[in-house]
Amino acid sequence: MSDAVKGADSTEEYTPVVSGLKEVDLSEEQKKITNVYEHRCLIYFFSKEKNQWITRGKGNVRIQKHQDSPYYQMVLYEEKTFKLRLCCIVPPETPLAANEGSDRLWTFACMDFSESEDGKGQPQSVAIKFKNAEIAEKFKAEYEKYQGQNKTAMESKGSATQAVSKKEEPKKEEEKKEENKKETA
Repeated sequence: MSDAVKGADSTEEYTPVVSGLKEVDLSEEQKKITNVYEHRCLIYFFSKEKNQWITRGKGNVRIQKHQDSPYYQMVLYEEKTFKLRLCCIVPPETPLAANEGSDRLWTFACMDFSESEDGKGQPQSVAIKFKNAEIAEKFKAEYEKYQGQNKTAMESKGSATQAVSKKEEPKKEEEKKEENKKETA
């Protein structure tokens, strides 16, 4: 190496290939989300094509609640890439099932929205594996707690929609009677 290259400073300037990008401030949305449970785990999805469990990612599974929604959801972002690997509402009807070969692994079925671009989820069989059985038991307790709260929220929402539909039913019957009168006249 020559001395000229050793102490040389680069004066080269590079312009971005993509222009017009704006920085998005997510701090307001982040403030609306409350984490109620968080722990590190491995997540697996069941592949029907390969007929085996496939590792989906490693990271912190979070049970969280958005202040604008009555439901609790589970999310997992992969550790190093920060890719969304699990995004689902804590399923109110699906119980956790213990895996026969391990006391630290739980399985459940859910509608996963992590790869959804159109807002429609995909049904998935999910397995969550923790470091030890104690952590797995704590996750089960939290899961069941928020599962019950989601079930209550769905029932109250269901009763509210039923009340609205009951109010609409008499209107529909009256409209039908009026139409019948018009037809006979």
